[in-house]
Amino acid sequence: MIIEQKRLSKWIFFTLFCSVSAFAKVSAQDSAAFKKKASAKEDSSNTFQADFSSRLSFLAIFLPHHSLRNSETLHNWPFFAFAAPMGWTSEFKMQKDFGNWLTIKSLAGGDVTLFGGGIRAGASLGLLHLLDLGVSGGLSSSINYGRTATFMGTYNPEKGKYDKDMFLTEFMYSLNYHASLTIPLMAFLPKSTWTKIMLKPEASLAYLEYTGADDGEIWKVGNEQTANGHRYQYGLTLLYMLPFQHFPMAMVSYKVGGILHESDYDDVFDPYDPGFKKISITPMISVKLDENWGGMLMVNINRSRTYEEERYDSEEELLQKRIGHDWTLAAIMFMISRKF
Repeated sequence: MIIEQKRLSKWIFFTLFCSVSAFAKVSAQDSAAFKKKASAKEDSSNTFQADFSSRLSFLAIFLPHHSLRNSETLHNWPFFAFAAPMGWTSEFKMQKDFGNWLTIKSLAGGDVTLFGGGIRAGASLGLLHLLDLGVSGGLSSSINYGRTATFMGTYNPEKGKYDKDMFLTEFMYSLNYHASLTIPLMAFLPKSTWTKIMLKPEASLAYLEYTGADDGEIWKVGNEQTANGHRYQYGLTLLYMLPFQHFPMAMVSYKVGGILHESDYDDVFDPYDPGFKKISITPMISVKLDENWGGMLMVNINRSRTYEEERYDSEEELLQKRIGHDWTLAAIMFMISRKF
């Protein structure tokens, strides 16, 4: 069967990113990984910590009818279910606390999934454990396989499809600046196990470039589909710490993102409206099975483009004329991870 590969790869990677981020927060207190303290005076307010961990992730996806509207064989199905091992992720984190006022963090890691692999590194500065300012960079390459699966390549508007590149022949690299503020609403609410609520505004600016594309060309690497240039994102996340052993946290995030300069795209894509702001609302709940197994159940609701032509091949979307937008239930997903 032919699955709508473009949407599938996009939401798989998006879920991987959200699930790993949220699960890391939940499982941090229960980690049995190596921790080292090095302080000249054994002062608990001035500590150094190092932590190495790895995860094996599995993913199940439920695509609603709307997400399958351009599939040749599945567009009449009410939903489609997909389950597969996703990949392996390893991370090494270091943290240095200078009292309660200042924290310096660094991270290096890599992952190998069904769609490719990559490495990344970053550092951040924390103030009062509430404000985080950081920078990170990454390098990745994706795998193309089969007749219809396209996870890396440059878009060819004359053919209406991607010219595929193979794994480790071309690379995407990125530089990301990000800031977030954690507002503990629980400090203003009555003390209770039901009032542990936090609000987290955040913003980021990233520069992305693909070695296999010239400026103005649209390319895809894994979940990323864009042109060389800057992209921004901002939003809010509401976190609710739940008093349940196996459901320790729920959250809902609101994100707005887009490209910074429409001139990054060739004029041929103007009807597609590359400057369109993508908006997503994502409720999530974390699941903790034991010290090593955990996961995330999420629903993704998007403000998506609507086009002049309702039916088209999925890779022809970039040549369509946007005539408006619509709110859609894009996917329902469950991810589970085994931590080592």
